[in-house]
Amino acid sequence: MKFAYRSRLQVRTFSGYQQLPDWASWTSGLTLGVSFGLLLSGILAIISGAVGLHDTASQTPALLIAGSISALLGSFIFSRVRPPSKHRIADIFAGFFSLSICSIINSGVIFYITDSVGHFDTALYEATVSLTTTALSTLDATQIPPEIQFFRGSLQWLGGLIVLILAAAIIPVTESKSEPSIQIERNEALVLGATRQAAISNILRIYIPLTFFLWAAFAFVGTGVFDGLLLAMSTVSTGGFVPEGNPFDDPATQWVTIAGMCLSGTSFVVLWRLASRKIGELRNSFELRIYFLVIALSATILFIFSHDFSYENFRASLFVVASALSTTGFPATITGEWIPVFTVLILLITAIGGMAGSASGGFNIRSLIILTRLSVREMVRQLHPRSVSSIRIDDKSLSESTVDHTVVLQFLFVAVVVITCIGVSITELDLFSGLNAAVHSAATAGPLRSINGDLIEVSEWTRPTRSLLMPTMILGWLAIFPVLIVAGEFISFLKSKFKSLKRSAIRMRSNE
Repeated sequence: MKFAYRSRLQVRTFSGYQQLPDWASWTSGLTLGVSFGLLLSGILAIISGAVGLHDTASQTPALLIAGSISALLGSFIFSRVRPPSKHRIADIFAGFFSLSICSIINSGVIFYITDSVGHFDTALYEATVSLTTTALSTLDATQIPPEIQFFRGSLQWLGGLIVLILAAAIIPVTESKSEPSIQIERNEALVLGATRQAAISNILRIYIPLTFFLWAAFAFVGTGVFDGLLLAMSTVSTGGFVPEGNPFDDPATQWVTIAGMCLSGTSFVVLWRLASRKIGELRNSFELRIYFLVIALSATILFIFSHDFSYENFRASLFVVASALSTTGFPATITGEWIPVFTVLILLITAIGGMAGSASGGFNIRSLIILTRLSVREMVRQLHPRSVSSIRIDDKSLSESTVDHTVVLQFLFVAVVVITCIGVSITELDLFSGLNAAVHSAATAGPLRSINGDLIEVSEWTRPTRSLLMPTMILGWLAIFPVLIVAGEFISFLKSKFKSLKRSAIRMRSNE
């Protein structure tokens, strides 16, 4: 018999204290994700409420109360978990997935009770857009108080940090060490740290100072302290939320934003090497060269074929391309003539996205390089069937498992886009608008443009259409593959439970 007193690791019985058994890896991962989701979103709500204390903020009490309840509940759930000594990879992914879902639901509740939106499903959509750093917001910054603007901005900042930790710290460190070629591929990511804890620490040492650096730069050029902070959080996280007014009318603000978007679209391995003054090692990075080449070529195409050779149009062309490739999604347009092929070009580079290991979404440039070289290799094999060649990046051979993983990721990315396009086209959108919305949702990007280059207001879409985009945003934000691993693990869990119940039923019948 057990009663009364319980700690995290021990339980008091008549015979004394006994150590409680560890939770299963699957249960522990999911529950820890829920606790962190409640805790983090609750802390953001408390901080946002504190931001409104300097003025007669209308939503400060609601933010403080909701944030405190959420943070306390998250802390309580965390104190109940007894994690095993080591989690399986699939269960780590499950923890990130449950963290994201819990954060979205809790943040949606906060958006709803603070009257930021009119319907609860719209509140969930806005929370999804925020956490996944997708620039398809329905909020008008002029219609919400500063404390809600801060909550919206800090939520996307947190979303950028979460996906960085998953992509640059969790996945590389949990790869297999048995195959030499895989070990070579891990060396790039292991620049951030040989252990998961070291990699996360180094990511924080880049992400937080970069945010403060951009904040100072925006404030210096005259954006203002509060608006500069919101812009800095949007730029670092590639979230694209714009504060009240139109700060991009100022040329200096545009240049600071262009530099910030280009940095945020690069790999954090690149930023770490820059911070460590190992600039010489970046000269051999083929992916980095392709990244800046795409920016330069795309901006040049917009600049030349828009038939406006002014300095303002050059800056605007560079801004539009950097916003699309980094998937930041700040709204801007060129000053020259917009031709339909520009919309296709922007859609294409948005789908590609930034470098692997960055906060940007999209298919990423590294995967594009692998697929291109795989296509060349297969064409060579048609001419020389006995030829043996490996795919190399920066003079390093990639394992066939990595190549296969890239091919599967390409198929999944295209499949998600096609399914989403069909879904939103059935609800209200035409085929091009549906494809446009699907690509931007899967790449966690924005804003949407018509074929004539006009910016599209997502708030004018029906609520079912926006709801159909939410799963695509989450899939794109978590790089699709981890979510499918979690789904496969969950299906296997349900099958095992069903088989267990079936065996129990058969056993009961035989006993009768």
